[in-house]
Amino acid sequence: MQPNGLPLQPLALSPAIDSHFLTVAPDTPLLDVLTLMSRFRSCTLPADNSNNKADEAYTQINNISCVDQEWQTVIDVVDTAGGCVLVTQDARLLGVFTERDIVKLTAADIPLGNLKIGDVVAQPPISLKQSETHDIFTALGLFRQHRIRHLPILDEQARPIGIVTHDSIRRAMQAVNLLTRLRYVKDVMTTQVIHAPVTVSVLHLAKLMTEHQVSCVVICQSSETTNNEEQIIDNKQLIPIGIVTERDIVQFQALELDLSRMPAQDVMSTPLFCLQPSDSLRLAHEEMQRYQVRRLVVSGSNGELVGIVSQTSLLQVLNPADMYGVIEILQQVVEERTSELEKTNQQLRHEIIERQRAESELLKAHDQLKIQVEERTAQLTQANAQLKQDILERQRVEAALRQSEAKLKQQATKLRNAIQELHSYQAQLIQTEKMSSLGQLVGGIAHEINNPINFVYGNIAYASQYIQDILRLLQLYAQHYPQPVSEIQKIVEEIDLDFVKADLPKLFNSMKLGADRIRDLVLSLRNFSRLDEAEMKSVNLHEGIDSTLLILQNQLKATAGRSEILVVKEYSNLPLVECYAGQLNQVFMNLLSNAIDALEESRILNATFMLGNSQLPVSMPMITIRTGIEEVNQEEATLKSSSHPKGKPLALTPHAVIRITDNGSGMTEAVRQRLFDPFFTTKPVGKGTGLGLSISYQIVVKKHGGHIECNSTPGQGTEFVITIPISQRNQSTGFAIA
Repeated sequence: MQPNGLPLQPLALSPAIDSHFLTVAPDTPLLDVLTLMSRFRSCTLPADNSNNKADEAYTQINNISCVDQEWQTVIDVVDTAGGCVLVTQDARLLGVFTERDIVKLTAADIPLGNLKIGDVVAQPPISLKQSETHDIFTALGLFRQHRIRHLPILDEQARPIGIVTHDSIRRAMQAVNLLTRLRYVKDVMTTQVIHAPVTVSVLHLAKLMTEHQVSCVVICQSSETTNNEEQIIDNKQLIPIGIVTERDIVQFQALELDLSRMPAQDVMSTPLFCLQPSDSLRLAHEEMQRYQVRRLVVSGSNGELVGIVSQTSLLQVLNPADMYGVIEILQQVVEERTSELEKTNQQLRHEIIERQRAESELLKAHDQLKIQVEERTAQLTQANAQLKQDILERQRVEAALRQSEAKLKQQATKLRNAIQELHSYQAQLIQTEKMSSLGQLVGGIAHEINNPINFVYGNIAYASQYIQDILRLLQLYAQHYPQPVSEIQKIVEEIDLDFVKADLPKLFNSMKLGADRIRDLVLSLRNFSRLDEAEMKSVNLHEGIDSTLLILQNQLKATAGRSEILVVKEYSNLPLVECYAGQLNQVFMNLLSNAIDALEESRILNATFMLGNSQLPVSMPMITIRTGIEEVNQEEATLKSSSHPKGKPLALTPHAVIRITDNGSGMTEAVRQRLFDPFFTTKPVGKGTGLGLSISYQIVVKKHGGHIECNSTPGQGTEFVITIPISQRNQSTGFAIA
């Protein structure tokens, strides 16, 4: 029964669930599974093994485990899985394959070369569904009932989410530390120890483990010369000198060694780490952690074998009666200590009251003495003392004020920076959401326009052919019937048939040109609307630039109040670039729109200036777009964006470079320095938010690991240079590609 008022939080099962476990498919070759299980366990082999053959085997294992750094990452993760793999198919658990299963296959002398893991794993496995009603004792009960050491935990869909082992329970239970201090090795050790002489083969040891359902065999030498087979302890003449475990056999099988020819003395782990029966379980727990082993041999005063203690033995102390008993003892101790503390507090309060009374008396005596001294002191000394006291007080107050002022300034600075950063993120989020909605709207409109225009565009060719046929038919009628009846002649004159025949082909050509224009515009809108693509794709940047120019065509054409803006394209042979196409289209739109606005402002300034200087020539407004490939020193490029640590030079990598230049009025250095700041704009109210270039900077630098810069001189125009890696897979600079 649980003690009243004392919750048993440490008994919950969730802290003992290990979420790191190894899974394989049922068609995985068994030898691959053995290699995977043995590689991350090779570090647990004894370092002081004096046998040369064992040294060679362990060296082979260590060499395998150090070959591939990617395997090492897997090893670090699955090391907590406790020597087992979960066999799953379609995320559902089929079985649990443990080291004991490998030993059973070895003992049965079954060849492992052609076996799949699904051929040997037992189905269905013993598992437990996750529930708040299950505690650690539920798992321990299943361990004892089914004699297992690995318990998979499943969710509601029968998918494995973790595994519970003896080791995970021991790590999760804080109360076991107290219990192990109160119990001794002799209370939980197993005295029925399976042992064998040094001359038996490893294959024979595997058969022993399978026959007696144990995880190890202790290798002993007897004080009496004998060739008896292995046996359970029944005398005091056995001296333990080594041990062979299931894990060792797994590693030997992974190396495909001939276990029938390997004597135990060549591969056993030695020297042993032994305990005395009188040692506490706390010491056993610490020794297991220190030497990274699961079991320790217990020897007598003369070194003879008396038993063995394992992690399973440590968990025997975890039963509800003992746990609740310890908790009740702790509760009684806490209540006794609380009572003692209350009594001590009362005594302290009494002493404090007495001390306060004595201090009050002392203060009164001190005040009286001070009055007497002041009466007998000259007025000058009294004034001087008072003056010093005032100066010290003022200095203290001034120091406190300066400190408080400094703190307030620091807090104000932090608050101002936080507000500015919050506004920036908020504005960027709003702009991004706006562009996403705009892309969806544009894509929808383009789709709706594309359907009817396809009907029109597809039928124009047929209609033109039909009209040509009708015109040829009318021509034949006119040749063979030059004198039509009066009614036909009247209609011919009314509709002006000659004009219709001459104008109708021109009319269809105009309709075809209009349909071509609408189709090109739809394709550009669909290309530009790819703003919400979540994955990078290899795209042609020239298509994105051309689509943006087509959308801005209305602002480039000449109007009554301005001349045409000439666009010069100097495209190079640019390969496909891996990027977010929609986001780069947004960058092109922002830069080209700014260039058009800059040329418009330059035109207004030139028009005002030309009122008094009509003889000066005026250059035609022009936007030049150049593309190319450059080999960029990635270290230099990343240092510009402050994303790469210094001291790590990288090789040159190919980058796509896009230069957008206008011949407008340019900008000052002060404006250029703040160009990419959020909310900074030189446009009048209502014509810009100040977020276009800031978001462009985020897209190029943060999203693509590139670089964007502005070169401008007042009166000589502006140039924006965008540098983007052609392949994001070649980047090793640590950019957060979102």
